Amino acid sequence: MKISFLSIVFALFMVGCAQIPEPPVETADWAAHQQQLETLTHWTLSGKVAVITPEKRHSLNIYWQQNGDDFHITLTSFLGATILDIKKTTTGTTITDDSGKVYFGQNSQELIRQLSGLTLPVDVLQQWIKGNPTNAIYLLDENNQLVSLTGQDSENDNWSVDYSDYKTIQQISLPHRLQLNRHNLLIKFAIQKWLLSLP
Repeated sequence: MKISFLSIVFALFMVGCAQIPEPPVETADWAAHQQQLETLTHWTLSGKVAVITPEKRHSLNIYWQQNGDDFHITLTSFLGATILDIKKTTTGTTITDDSGKVYFGQNSQELIRQLSGLTLPVDVLQQWIKGNPTNAIYLLDENNQLVSLTGQDSENDNWSVDYSDYKTIQQISLPHRLQLNRHNLLIKFAIQKWLLSLP
């Protein structure tokens, strides 16, 4: 039987179209998971963070304790020396630098940048680091896990975040690897441990 060239092309085209994945549809499972993340307001994580620019690369240990809207973040060197100790409460943010000097301000992100040169979007990162795409455009995978998001920080700068290596902690799926991109800045988190205080 003779098969025309156009028939072969059409068949190959249809095979190619069949391989294009459909974007996952949000389901009740995702809605329930996001509600879990919304109510998860007391948690602690520890791990490593790499800050990469075209000029420099810094690798630090991170300890982050979140209590509602308040947080305590400690960044240390691999030898354990404190680089920055950041505490936010309802009255403002207090930062202790590597020399033991204490600074106070109302804008956490701005104060961190002034003292260290590091741009860390801590206000939105409180949700994003859990895999909760608050006020962001996002993409889910077939398991209703967050793959990526694009959003803005408190200073209206654009960030993109990519997620991987999810693990279930106390029946909640949480990311253990994520990376934030903004202009020429790349911040990579490798979370080694989550501790959750569930209601």
